[in-house]
Amino acid sequence: KTITILSQLLHSRYRKCNALQSVMGIFLHSCNTPEKVVKVLTRMGISVSLTLIHRAIHSLKSECFTDIRTLGRTLLVSYAYDNFDVKFSTGIPTVEGPQDTLVHL
Repeated sequence: KTITILSQLLHSRYRKCNALQSVMGIFLHSCNTPEKVVKVLTRMGISVSLTLIHRAIHSLKSECFTDIRTLGRTLLVSYAYDNFDVKFSTGIPTVEGPQDTLVHL
């Protein structure tokens, strides 16, 4: 409780002192929190605004994209697929009727 209150006081005094609010905003975005709730939490000083949340997500996305691209060019990476589903369609209908042709590999 003390950390949250101190963080809110510092954020109200110095706008660039918003580490807790930024983390909270990214967490709210990851939980698909409605915009109205985020706006209320912004007014309370618990989160940053929606535009700052979207800017942070965009910045993280572009940074990860360049890191993945750089790692892929080093050829020191391997790719793995999880939940790979294949649908095998049969050309000849059978007597048993429709069967589940989706196979989980």
